[in-house]
Amino acid sequence: MYPPKFLAAHSPSYEYIYIPGDILLGGFFPIHQPPSNEFGSMQCTAIKRERGIQRLEAMLFALDVVNRRTSQLMSSLLAHSKIRFGAIIYDSCDYEAYAIERALNMILPSINQCSSMDKRKQSPLVAGVIGSASSIVSMAIADILREYDFNTVDTSIYFCEQIPQISYASTSTELSEKLRFQFFSRVVPPDTYQAEAVVSIIQFLNWTYVAVIKETGSYGERLTDDFKAKLKKKTICIAGELSVNIKDSNSYVRVIKELYEDERYRFVMGVVVFAQEDSVRQILNQTSSKSKFNGRWIFLGTDGWGKKWYPVENFGRAAINAITIAPKLYLISEFDEYFKNLTPSRNTRNPWFVEYWEETYKCKFEHTSKTIFNQNYTRLCSDPDSAYENFAVPYFQEGYVHYVVDAVFSLVIAIQKLIDEKCLNSSTIQPICNEFYPFDGTRLLTILRNISFRNDLSRRNVKFTESGDGIEVYEIFQYQIVHPTERLDYVTIGEYSDSDATNERIRIDLQKLKWFQYNQQYSTWSETNFTPRSFCSEPCRSGEIRTSTDSQQCCWTCRTCDIFQIAVNETTCISCSEKEAPNTNFTQCIPIDIEYLSIENSIALPALVLSSIGLLMAIYTIAVFMRFSHTPIIKASSRELSFFLLSGICACHLCAWPLILKPNILTCFFIRIGVSLSLTICLAALLTKTNRLARIFNNKQRIAQISCLSPRSQLGICTGIVSVQLIGVLLWILISPPSVKLKSEVKHNQRRLILVCQTDNEYIAGSLIYNMLLVISCTLYAIKTRHIPENFNEAKHIGFAMYSICIIWLAFIPIFFGLRSSDNWFRIQFVTLAICLSLSATIILICLFAPKLHIVLFNPSKNNPDKFKPRLSTKQISGRYSNEKNNLGSCLTRTISDNQQRFTPIDCTTEVTFCNSKLDDCALNINDEMTQTDASYGKHSLINNTLKHSERQRQENLLSSQDAEIMDLLSTTQQRSMNICSSNLPVSNENPWKKMGHVRYKSEGQEVKDTNSSSYHDIYAQHISFV
Repeated sequence: MYPPKFLAAHSPSYEYIYIPGDILLGGFFPIHQPPSNEFGSMQCTAIKRERGIQRLEAMLFALDVVNRRTSQLMSSLLAHSKIRFGAIIYDSCDYEAYAIERALNMILPSINQCSSMDKRKQSPLVAGVIGSASSIVSMAIADILREYDFNTVDTSIYFCEQIPQISYASTSTELSEKLRFQFFSRVVPPDTYQAEAVVSIIQFLNWTYVAVIKETGSYGERLTDDFKAKLKKKTICIAGELSVNIKDSNSYVRVIKELYEDERYRFVMGVVVFAQEDSVRQILNQTSSKSKFNGRWIFLGTDGWGKKWYPVENFGRAAINAITIAPKLYLISEFDEYFKNLTPSRNTRNPWFVEYWEETYKCKFEHTSKTIFNQNYTRLCSDPDSAYENFAVPYFQEGYVHYVVDAVFSLVIAIQKLIDEKCLNSSTIQPICNEFYPFDGTRLLTILRNISFRNDLSRRNVKFTESGDGIEVYEIFQYQIVHPTERLDYVTIGEYSDSDATNERIRIDLQKLKWFQYNQQYSTWSETNFTPRSFCSEPCRSGEIRTSTDSQQCCWTCRTCDIFQIAVNETTCISCSEKEAPNTNFTQCIPIDIEYLSIENSIALPALVLSSIGLLMAIYTIAVFMRFSHTPIIKASSRELSFFLLSGICACHLCAWPLILKPNILTCFFIRIGVSLSLTICLAALLTKTNRLARIFNNKQRIAQISCLSPRSQLGICTGIVSVQLIGVLLWILISPPSVKLKSEVKHNQRRLILVCQTDNEYIAGSLIYNMLLVISCTLYAIKTRHIPENFNEAKHIGFAMYSICIIWLAFIPIFFGLRSSDNWFRIQFVTLAICLSLSATIILICLFAPKLHIVLFNPSKNNPDKFKPRLSTKQISGRYSNEKNNLGSCLTRTISDNQQRFTPIDCTTEVTFCNSKLDDCALNINDEMTQTDASYGKHSLINNTLKHSERQRQENLLSSQDAEIMDLLSTTQQRSMNICSSNLPVSNENPWKKMGHVRYKSEGQEVKDTNSSSYHDIYAQHISFV
């Protein structure tokens, strides 16, 4: 009996398929699941319908096609050959120990093929092996099929070469190590391509954090290693690796529990499963055990899962949304017809087909023994079960069927080519010539890896790489709820190609890709438009970068870029230049709009309006003063100083325009000149006026004539005051020429560029301090002269103006320097400065010129010479003064009153006041304050012998007086008349200030003769005060 059974110790008995032939092909298929501790024995467990039985029948189907030459390919290649190919097929149970045991049982008879011709005839040759499915089993078989060297005494035994092996489903990358697995080949691509396909799918779904469940053993571990190697340059991280063992059912419970409860997997939605179908089924079983697990994860399976029904049977709800990959399915319609016609009665060569039939149709044959798998089946099986609709089971061609056919065809073609090569010149009519022996496995492997053909059954091109790997395209499936029947099914959504010809390896049809969401409350599934996310940390917002919290790049905390920085990528921030700022998304630096004060800003409108009105008022005042320049009130207003002051007022109003216009070199130049000098001009004129009044009215104890009271002197003083400021401004311009600059500032976390004039704080401070000194000086003088006579009320107006200016500028300082927190601070500063200048000028204009304009324009009756004649007001004097003094007052009053009625001086204004005492704050003042034109000194006879009026002398000469006042000439007539009026009036040459305690005067001209009563004594008086 062939082959003899070889059993290891404690190994259960097993069945196999033997099909006689000239050359045998070995076969290994996982007909049953591996042994499990759950059943307490080493017996293989449940049957595998698709992965086991369908693939086994695919090999038998392929052998039938080869031997019968029913395909076009086989008929053309084997037309002249009479070789019949047989097979010896074992159940590997997907378990390495059993695979090794049965591989030894298969190759032991073939050792004789290394012997002489006589011994060779006793057994056929196993030229190649098809299998196995799992990589770990294929590795175990490959180790057995290695080179064997039998050193015996019989020299007729030859060195036996290795047996080539072709796998139809083993994809482990480890099998590509040809130093160890030199004679291993496969018609499927290695796991390297699967790993790349899985990574591409994860990237397509935009997942960054996934969990991995791997099956212990070569398939799961090697595929996991390949997967991690492909992630090294990707932004995808593994949350954790969870291992399951097909022999330990508790490992699946532990893995699902950890996946649900561990904090690491809180945001993990994608779970990559590197396991064969048995482990996948156990995972889905545990996931479906509790409703809270429904929809919690989306599984991503490899070709171990593929499009197989066994993993999802009865546990399909746990697999909804799952995405799997498998080599592209090339359906063989002839196989479908073959398989559907199989029945237990006709398929006697397959010892496991009865068990398959019982498991598929949930029945039991009478002659079969009772097992733990069929003991619950009460219905009896029969051949027509598949024909009954009630018992019909959906049939789908397993995804690797065409690979089994391709592997058989490849090995048959290679063996035939080797036979043709060695038996080319043989005259033997036998199927295999004697020259074929001893068997050359190395040559067969070389031929195998160089063949290329098109399988006319699967319509697939078959060829191998230099390392013996297959070239393939992976199909991508999704397990979905298919409408409208609500059934669960695999839907092809795309494919992955390892070829770079299209530069697009993965192609997924978004119209076919669907997502379903589980409602825990209603226990229902509904379709959603949102793609599930699998991540460790939430994506950072715009302007934020990632700061890794551990060694993995997928878990991070988000950190905001520093102010005025942009995020150029997920980990780097760069700063924008001073003239740029980040956009709203913080992804690009954009130029900052330059801000500046202009007439288009509404905030500048009040300053422009006030400046325009004030300028028109000043111009109007100048026109009125020029038109009425010869009237008494204009002449009494110090015309030169008035025009000087009006020019400063106009300059103050004009300064508003360069302050508000867009900054440029020209406007900056006018700002430096105008702002500093305009106010200085006004203050210089006012200071000159107030200083002059103070010197005049505080000169009671001085005998010498007061200097610098003429108009020319006053203009000189003003010019000197202004020149100090002018020199400072010119030096500032020379040292730091006017220019514009872009001032960058940060406010409210925003950068601004402000176009302003280039200024230096020290020069600005110096200019302001100088003007403040002038304001303080004017104010002090105004306070000092606040009690001058009522007719001299211009000093009070100046005082009011100074008080107002002080208030304005004291308010300006906190506004100018205290509003830096405002967004419009620079606009407010310039507008405030313009308004302060205009207000200061307007107040000066109103206080000093409005009363005069009112008289000139609306009350001309007061603008006549009579209003500016000398007058003397008297009051009763009481106390210690004698009657003679009273008589003197009466005489003076009557005399001056008569003179007023008879004579009016031309271009002369004299004011005389007679008061009771010093405390009355008034005095008899005859001075030049009320005149600004040339005048002549008149000689007036004040007292004569008979108290008769003498003819007042006309003004003799028009002298160009620098002192601006025409004085009345007081003449004395007779000593007798003087004695009548006042016996105490001094007429001698001695100092009069010593004799008169309450009457003070200064005598000029010729000396007074005390004995000559007939001569006149002329007195030129600047100040005469009667107290």
